[in-house]
Formats: sequence, C-alpha cells, structure tokens
Amino acid sequence: MPQIVEVNGSRIEFPDGMAPSEIEAAIKKNFLSIPSANKQASAAFNPTEGMSTFDKVAAGVGKAMVDAGRGVGQMLGLVDRNDIAESRKLDSALMNTTSGKVGNFLGNAAMIAPTALIPGASTVPGAAAIGAAFGLAQPSESTRETMSNVAIGGAGGAAGQFVANKLPGMVSAYGQRAAEQAKQAEQATAQRFSAAQKGNSLGYVIPPADLNPGMMTEALSGLSGKIKTAQVASQRNQTVSDTLARKALGVSDDVPLNLDTLNNIRQQAGQAYQAVSNAGVVQPSQSYTKALDDAIKPFMSQSASFPNRKVPAVVADIESLKTSAFDAGDAIQTIKVLRNDADAAYRSGDKLAGSAYKQAAGALEDAIDQHLTKIGAPSDLLKGYRDARQTIAKTYTVQKALNPETGSIDAVKLASELNKGKPLSGELKDVAEFARAFPKAAQALKEAPKAVSPLDFAVGLTSTAGTGNPLALTLLGARPAARSLLLSGPVQRSALNPGYSPSVTSRVLPSLLDTEAFKLLAMPSTVSAGLLGANVGQ
Repeated sequence: MPQIVEVNGSRIEFPDGMAPSEIEAAIKKNFLSIPSANKQASAAFNPTEGMSTFDKVAAGVGKAMVDAGRGVGQMLGLVDRNDIAESRKLDSALMNTTSGKVGNFLGNAAMIAPTALIPGASTVPGAAAIGAAFGLAQPSESTRETMSNVAIGGAGGAAGQFVANKLPGMVSAYGQRAAEQAKQAEQATAQRFSAAQKGNSLGYVIPPADLNPGMMTEALSGLSGKIKTAQVASQRNQTVSDTLARKALGVSDDVPLNLDTLNNIRQQAGQAYQAVSNAGVVQPSQSYTKALDDAIKPFMSQSASFPNRKVPAVVADIESLKTSAFDAGDAIQTIKVLRNDADAAYRSGDKLAGSAYKQAAGALEDAIDQHLTKIGAPSDLLKGYRDARQTIAKTYTVQKALNPETGSIDAVKLASELNKGKPLSGELKDVAEFARAFPKAAQALKEAPKAVSPLDFAVGLTSTAGTGNPLALTLLGARPAARSLLLSGPVQRSALNPGYSPSVTSRVLPSLLDTEAFKLLAMPSTVSAGLLGANVGQ
C-alpha cells in the first residue's frame, strides 16, 4: 500500500516501506527547490506522524546504533561533519519526541553496558575514562562539540560511579533501619497484646480500637464514640482495680477502702514487728548510714553553695539516728514515730520531709532484717517480719492512689509509681502495668458515665428529622448498644488476636542488599550517567 504525504496542499504517493528520511529527501529534491517553499513544506512534514510509541522508541534505539557507527566513521575520516549535520536535521522530528529520546538513551546504554566488565570500570577513574571515550565516539559537527562531549562524558561517568559506589551502603543502611524499625514495631505490638491478654485474664476490658483498629472495629468505635467507650471501659475496670487492691492488702471485697482500713492493716502487721522487739542489740552496717545520708541529701546538697541557708528539723531528726548500735525494741518504736512524722509531713504538703522520714524508717527496717538474718532468727519470725514490712509498704502505696471520698483506686497513679521505679509487686503491680499500657481504659472517673448521652439523643433526633420516620428514634440506642458490643466477651476475645506478621521488607530486604551484587546491578545506570553527559552537547 503506497504511502501518501501531503505537501503544500498536494497529495504525493511514495512506495510502501520507503524510509521517512528517504521520503523527506525526495520531497526536497523534486518538489521544494525554492527556499521559502522548502521551509514551509519542512514545517508541514513530520515523518513520525502516525508512528506508535513503540515504533518511536525502536527508532530512537536505531538512531543510537547508527550514531555510534557515524562517530567511529568520523574518527576514521569516512564521515564528514556535513553528513552529521544533515542526519541530525533528518532525525530532529524523532528526537523532539519523548519516546525517541528514551529509545536513544536505551540504545546508548545497551552499547556501553558491556564495558562494566572491564577491569577497573567500577572505579571512579575507570568510569570517567569510559564516559570520556564514549563522548569521543559520538558524532559531532565541530571540534568544540567533540571536546565538550569528552569532558561531559568523563564528568558524567565519574559522578555516576561515585554515586553508585555510595548508593549500596546508603540503601543497605536504609534497609537495615527499616528492618530494625519493623522488628521494634512488631515487638512493641507483641508486648501490647501480651499486656492486653494479661489484663483480660484479670477481668479488664479494652476498647478494641486500641488493639486491632480494623475497618469494622473503627466503624463501631466511631458509632459508639471512642471517648465514651473508653469511659465505659474505665468504669468497668475500676471495679477490677479495687478488687485487686483489696486482694493485695489481704482484705475481703466487702471491706471499704479508706484510711481507717489502711491504719487497721498497719496495726495488725505491726504485731509482727513487736515479735522482734527482743532480738537484742543491732549493729548496723555502713549501708544503714548511707541510707540515712540519702534520705537527707536533698536538704544537705544546698549547703555547698548556700552555707547560711536554714536546715529544716527533719535533717537533725534523721542525723540523730546515726549510731553504731541500737536496741531492736527501741528501733521498732522509732519506726512507728518516723512513719507518723512522714504522714504528718505529707498531710501538711511537705513531700520532701515526708519522703525523708519514710526512707529513714526503711533504713531501720533494713538494719533489723539484716540483724535477724545474722543471728539466725527462727524462719517464721523472719518471714512474719518481712511479710509485715511488705504489707505496710502496700498500704502506703494504696494510700497514694486512693480517693478517700469514693474509696476507689486510681490505677494511673499506681502506674506513675511504677514508672518512678517504685518496687510494686503482686496485684498492685498488675494494676499499674495495665494502666501503663492502656491509660484511657483505666481513667479515674469523677462520676459514672451516663448510659445515654446528649449525643446519643442527637443521633436519634437528627435521623428522625432527616428521614421523617419516627422509627429512626431507635437509633437512640444504637450508640450504647455499640459500646456494649465492643466491650462484650466475644469481641474482647477476638480483639486479643494480634493479627500481625513480619513485613516483607524486614524479612527480605536485608538479604538482598549485598554490596557487591548491588554494585553490579547499579552499573548500567552508573554508566548511563556518562551517556547523558556525552549527549548533552548534541
């Protein structure tokens, strides 16, 4: 089928298969002898018209191959610069297309890629030499262009190789960081689910959106109201925390949590203290003196810079406890006084003095404990003393987190004590760990959340007004129902399944980033940087 080209309004037929460059040459030779007509027809003729993207890319690849031959021919004196200029005019339409440029680049890259196997090609000087050589082999219309191709090709090759040499390490480091972050995220998720599972076994409930924020969970949480759901969960969890606190203190569930209860527990535990009153003379170790010094350190550290500053009475009280020996019975009575002094200081707002008195009492208790061990006291006596110490310590921990008016424990305050490094144990530690992991579900509410909130009414009334259907008022119970569903046993058990797996990046990427292998893969793109430089001057 003949090829038809329109020139100056005339349709001209050419044989099928005739190359675009041959068609253009024939038009110029036979029909466009007048310069003005030549210019007009040249503007009208576009040999790439009707070519597909693939055809343009293929033509660009072919141009790169032909140019390489022209460049070598030029170096051998077989091709002159006029031929180079003419060929560029004929190829200008193709090189004005993106597909033609891509094809030309790919053709050049394919020709130079084998040079990556040359010894030294992966070094910056080697890549520079290859880039410069390829620039020299490019066809040019002037000596200046040749020199420019050589300079730019060498610089491009050197720069590309420099980047390629650095890139593997950069990518490898990025991959390792990504893998480490993924691993840490998975570990954190595992720890979070472990805390949730432990909390669930104790009776706590957790808003599922805090564990598995899936589409269905998020939808239900949005309907129920995340804040309201957290409040309802906190209300349920308050009962669990109070029950665990009573268990830690060894009292039944019907015993109120208040200061009277705590004082009674201390008095009962104090009987074990009286049992060691006849343990004889205690000769404390150096750790006893150090513990007393640590107790008053916040006050004494001021004296270096402010020697005239008034020292509070607590310092003299605790300094008076420094002795080489004391009677165990006298120490038991002193411990009681120190604890009373600590309570009085705390009530007056003097937390530093309260803490100092409390630490001093602990130093005496430690000294007695060491003495009982040293003299080989009966095991039941030593155990009773230690159990009493632990029980009394728990009463003070509970007191810090107790709301005397409501008789409820603030689990978040226990978590704060744990964060400070306080040695919590047993049920109190369980409460603190849960509150630390899920503070929104362990809030100390000032009042119980209402079953139906104003927003619940708003949803029902808005739906009724919008639809005109009174049945839409049934949505009034939709939000409370959604909250109940989210905190129900089946949903809670379902939410406790982690539903995560190690990412592909963390499992695969590090093994793929072997430096030498990556350099070989990067070589074609490295040399291509030189090719781009070599073609800039064309």
